[in-house]
Amino acid sequence: MQASDAALAQARAGRGSVIALVGEAGIGKTRLCKELVAAAEHRGLRVTVGRSSLEYSGVPLRSWSEALMAATRGDPWPTDAAALAPYRAALGMVVPHWREPNWSAPIEAPVVLGEAILRALAHLAGEDGMLVVLDDLHWADEQTLASLTYVVDHIREVSIVLCLSLRAEGKGVRTLSELRRADVSEFSLSRLTPSEVGEMIDRCSPPGSQSIDIGSIVNDSEGLPLVIEDLLSIDNSGDRPRRFADVVHAHLEALPAQHRKAIQAAALLGEKVEWNVVAHALSLDAESSVASLRNATTEDLLATDGARVGFRHALTRSVVIADIVSTERGNLSRALAEALCEVGTPGLERDVLAADLMLEAAAPELAVAILDKARSRAEAAGELGDAAFTSGRSFRLTRDHNLPGLLESGLSVIRSNLLVGNSAAAVDLATDLLARSDGANQATTLQLHLLLARAYVGQGEWSFADTHLAAAHRLANTDEAMAELSLLDAESAFGADRPGQRVSVEHQVEKAVAMAERSGVDRVACDVYHFAGRVARQRDLNDAAIALEKALVVAERAQLSAQRLSVLNELGTVEMLRDARTDRLERAYSEALRVGAFGAAVSAGLNLASACVMTGHHRRCADLAAEVQAIAARVGLRNLEAACEFHLGIAAAFSADRTTAERHCARAELLAPEDGDLRAGVWAIAHGVGALVDDDRPRARRAFATARSHAPERHARILDASLGPAMLLDAVDALVTSTQVREALNSEVRGARWSELWLGAALAVALANEGSNEQAAIELAGALAAGSRYPLFGAIVRRVVAATSAATVNSRAQLLRDAEVAFVALGLPRAAENARGLLRSLGHAAPRQRGTEAILDEDLRRAGVTAREAEVLDFLRDRQTNREIAAQLFVSPKTVEKHVAALIVKLGAANRVELAEIARRRQAP
Repeated sequence: MQASDAALAQARAGRGSVIALVGEAGIGKTRLCKELVAAAEHRGLRVTVGRSSLEYSGVPLRSWSEALMAATRGDPWPTDAAALAPYRAALGMVVPHWREPNWSAPIEAPVVLGEAILRALAHLAGEDGMLVVLDDLHWADEQTLASLTYVVDHIREVSIVLCLSLRAEGKGVRTLSELRRADVSEFSLSRLTPSEVGEMIDRCSPPGSQSIDIGSIVNDSEGLPLVIEDLLSIDNSGDRPRRFADVVHAHLEALPAQHRKAIQAAALLGEKVEWNVVAHALSLDAESSVASLRNATTEDLLATDGARVGFRHALTRSVVIADIVSTERGNLSRALAEALCEVGTPGLERDVLAADLMLEAAAPELAVAILDKARSRAEAAGELGDAAFTSGRSFRLTRDHNLPGLLESGLSVIRSNLLVGNSAAAVDLATDLLARSDGANQATTLQLHLLLARAYVGQGEWSFADTHLAAAHRLANTDEAMAELSLLDAESAFGADRPGQRVSVEHQVEKAVAMAERSGVDRVACDVYHFAGRVARQRDLNDAAIALEKALVVAERAQLSAQRLSVLNELGTVEMLRDARTDRLERAYSEALRVGAFGAAVSAGLNLASACVMTGHHRRCADLAAEVQAIAARVGLRNLEAACEFHLGIAAAFSADRTTAERHCARAELLAPEDGDLRAGVWAIAHGVGALVDDDRPRARRAFATARSHAPERHARILDASLGPAMLLDAVDALVTSTQVREALNSEVRGARWSELWLGAALAVALANEGSNEQAAIELAGALAAGSRYPLFGAIVRRVVAATSAATVNSRAQLLRDAEVAFVALGLPRAAENARGLLRSLGHAAPRQRGTEAILDEDLRRAGVTAREAEVLDFLRDRQTNREIAAQLFVSPKTVEKHVAALIVKLGAANRVELAEIARRRQAP
């Protein structure tokens, strides 16, 4: 096909594409795939093949697993592939030998797995390109199809030709619909016309062959290429078989009886066969096993490819199975199931097939036992998706065959659904089982109520959660159940946030902690300590840290990897607010990326970006926010994507780039219009504190007022970012008393440096207004000490307080000098010059800090731009006049004019307008 040749050539040139071969069984899809494989190998492309099958249609990700395992066989994890590192945990789902020790299956969206597979294929393709064939996709599982959509959408970004073969039936109809929305080259294969059949006979018949009855083959083959080949393979001396089934029967009849039985057993195993399982099931010795396989391939019933054995075609296998009598089929199926469990390749596919064979043998109880063992192995290995699949299949068999243990089996399914985040399915099944149990088994009924409460808490449906918690209270009679019940009570009350329940929640947490410690169950204890830390951080960061440290110890001791990441993130957030420390957040972020826990990575990355803002590392904040935003957008975490825009806005605002800040903040609000917390933060921090960076107090006041209008009245908020700065401005204007400020301080979270800095400074100003200068000095010193690790905020507070009666003339000068040093170090020349201007207005000398030279970017230094010229360039960004710039730099307009002329020459600008554009581009994060 010309299209396939072009696709292979494009892959060699670095551009990927998708080819879809669509047609019925026997139409020639597999033959065309083989031709494409040969062409790809001739061009020097790597090739790998994965296949779905009816027997394994429910096994997650089988096609991708087969393709990637074949492509990486014998290859260790590529430690030098930085692009793959964040996706190692996700890739462990399809490439087991790439898993880390103590790997557990991540719970991720299909797009994450799709991105992981895409990156792995790109890595394997290298510079030469690669052909990936996925055969029989009409039998693929849901996870394969969901991740396939993502890969197809982004295939052009990698050097891959993806060849898909499928029938337009079953899941193939939906798959085709999805593929047709993308840019896919689709080839629909139809049956051959009589003239095309004649042409095929001419090409396939050897020279000098006997006369062939073309008309008979046209009628018997019905235009299917596979059947034509088989009809041509029959000796012409006898009566010609009339149908394809007769062709297969003719080949079977040519085999000894024992060899025919081996073929029948192989057919029950599937299109791809583990021949050692067949030999074990039939007790064949080595010689008989080899002879059976050799004869089967000679008769074109089986085909071998190295160590792989499979039927020549699915139609061949279907004919063989149809001829097995029912009693013999049952006996063979049971023998094969037992042989699979003994000598088959361990894994989910083996267990699913063994269970299905036990069903064929009319032994559903044995099928359930096999699946239950598979579920236990998957849970122990952390393969939550496999555990959910096997537990669901076991439950359905138990229900459909009316086997004992239905409720216990259902509990396993519900727990698996909750672990993988499918709370809706958990609720549906638990509700059904609760009606079935009718209270007959108290322990099971209790577990169902607890699981339903857990699911409803996860969904935020507090009234439903409370209903099941009340029922569970009447049944709970063990320490573990009581501990879990106490935790769920507290979580429900905390989430519902009903008026007056804050104190009640804290009492419930204390009770849950005591119960968890008494139960001795690590999972419960870790969850309880973690939740206790979340509650405590609303009033005291020290208490929160103590509880979270306990949770971390338990998580590490019990190897609760998912809980450990969550606790690290929470603890790092507390330490950021209390100590301006970032080490725990750095660990949480890097580890979440390493294991592929992208939701946790986005959360930890945003918290780390916040820490960078607080400690004056605005460029790092912007870089982190951009990095995390790419993950959030890819995974579909829209609210967190909005939070990334918010952080990009903060970084710009705190770098005095108002235009860029407003653009990012507007996009943040657009992405999450219903998120009151985010909107309050945007207006309080980016707009409000950003205005204070520019020393625009009226604009700051308006922003803080808007923030308060958005802030929801919820106790779950850690701190009110607008309260402290707004109250400081009110104190400067003598609008609040020291008593009012103290009340605000007492209501804030203890240990939070933000509140101690802003409200402490507000208290100092209010006390000075009331004539308590000595106490004001003490409070101001404490406030500035609390803000010592927040250089920008400390500098702003110093500049604001310096203009009030809270400072003497001499102390005002020191405050302004300290502020100027901080502004210079932060790369804010306009703010630094503003501080110098205030110093001069007090009668103090205010020479420009030489440290300003150190913040010049390398390209400006190379162009010969001086520090003063860089300051002028910064002002030109807003297209200010020479007179406006001169007033802010305390120089003459003529001096500014000289600096502008020098900048035009040094930066190669045509005029002042181009200089302004250069300045704006340089400020963009």
